[in-house]
This record gives sequence, structure tokens and C-alpha cells, in this order.
Amino acid sequence: MDRTENVVVFRFAEQASAYQALSELKQLDGPTVEVTGAMLVERQLDGTVRIPEGVDARAGEGTLVGGLVGSVVGLLGGPVGVVLGWGTGALVGGGADWRRATESSGLVALVADEVSAGSTVLVAEVAERDTVAIDLLAMRFGAVLERRPSERVRAEVKAVREAEEAAEREAAKARREQKKAQLEATIETRGKALKQRFQRPAA
Repeated sequence: MDRTENVVVFRFAEQASAYQALSELKQLDGPTVEVTGAMLVERQLDGTVRIPEGVDARAGEGTLVGGLVGSVVGLLGGPVGVVLGWGTGALVGGGADWRRATESSGLVALVADEVSAGSTVLVAEVAERDTVAIDLLAMRFGAVLERRPSERVRAEVKAVREAEEAAEREAAKARREQKKAQLEATIETRGKALKQRFQRPAA
């Protein structure tokens, strides 16, 4: 039976369970499931993202997780995270475009919308011959489990990045137009002042 590549997200009621589940997930590699990468994601009380622990099977334990898991989590820590309230700072726009871009699979939106401040999730990329091992792991720790095909998540990540780039281009254009308008207004004001200085009332 061929393996199916999926991204799975575990949502826990208790933070300690998330750490224990990651520890057990690392030991799951076997004939039915292979763990490519995994990462714990904590949403702080102020909405920002913290990455307390992760594992990349290709690069060795203790290495910052890359690949698809890193991409998904990276989006939550970037401008998209700000759009969704996962960070602090000024919103530059693009929220509606981002929502439209990801509505087909919505894994990032799911994590962002449903993970409350102060909670922890475990995001992992796995290759499964069947879903039993991952399902049982979620059941043992009382976690809510979401599963999406890796290919769909890759498409979502690509769409989000394209939406981010488009939003940044629009923001840069708006900044240029604002500076141009300010310069024109300054020139007009100075022109009027000079005109008034040299226009003396007739004797």
C-alpha cells in the first residue's frame, strides 16, 4: 500500500500533553507511518508565536524545522499572522485576498482561527500507509486532530505567499503615491507663498 503524505495538526487542552505527544510522535517511525517534520507552536497571550521545540527527520533532531511544516508555521509568524491576530503591529492590508487564496484547503486559517491565546498545537508532516497510528496518538492525549493532504497545503502556502507579495506591492505603490501627493502639496503651498510675497498691492 502506498503512503499518503499529510500535514496533521493536534490541538491540545493542556500544554504538557503537547510536549508528551511530540516526544511520542518522534518514536512513531515504522512500517505504517514516517514523520518528516514536526513542530510545537505556542500562541502567546499577546497573540505572538513561539516555537519551543521541533524536529526535522531529514536534518537531525534539534535542527530548526524546514520544509512544509516550517512554511506553515512561518506564515503564522509573518504578515498573515498579523492579519489573523497572531501578532502585533500595523496591518498593511491583503487580509481579504489572503482569505480568498486559502479557502480551498484552509489549514493555516484553521490553526489561526481555532487556536486561542495561551494554547499549544503540534504541526507535523507525515507519510501514512494508514491513519491508525496518528489517530491513536491523538486519542491518547485527548487532542483534536485535523489532517490535510500535503499537496493541498503546499498549494495553500504558495497562494498565501503570492497574496502577501501582491499586498506588499500594493502597499509600496500606495506609499509612493502618498509621497508624490505630499510633494505636490508642498510645492503648491510654497508656490502660493512666493506668489503672495511678490504680489504687492497697487499704490
